[in-house]
Parts: sequence; structure tokens; C-alpha cells
Amino acid sequence: MREKNYLAVQHALLTRRRGMSRAQVAVAHSILTTSYHVLKRDEPYRDLGPDWLAKRNQEAHTRRLVAQLEKLGHRVVIDPAA
Repeated sequence: MREKNYLAVQHALLTRRRGMSRAQVAVAHSILTTSYHVLKRDEPYRDLGPDWLAKRNQEAHTRRLVAQLEKLGHRVVIDPAA
């Protein structure tokens, strides 16, 4: 895991939060699940990239904030910055 990829970033984040052993088990589970789907679908492995978790969390955070504002009675129109 010397290169920056999805599994390396996942391991780094989980190590800080849950500890080395649990992070290794979680990454092993991700590898096993990915291997199953790659073999089942007979397609090559495509890495999600090192920024996938951050991007996913940012989108989820945006959705939560929009839902909170709409719950308060505001209408929200999102215009992404350039």
C-alpha cells in the first residue's frame, strides 16, 4: 500500500479511529468483497481513488444540511462553485 489508493486511505482513516487490528480486518473484508464482485462480473478491478471517501462524505454532508434547512421551512437551491 505504498501508493495512494482507496484501500490505503481507508486503512489510514480506520487506523486512527479504530486501531490497527480492526483497520486490517476491515481492509481485508473490502478486498474480499471486491474480489468476489470482480470475479463474479468478470471485469477488471477499478480503484475508486484516494479522494473517493472525502468526496462521498462531502456529498453526504451537503445532503444532510439541505435536509435540515428544508425541515426548517427553507427552500434550497444548490449552485456549485466553479
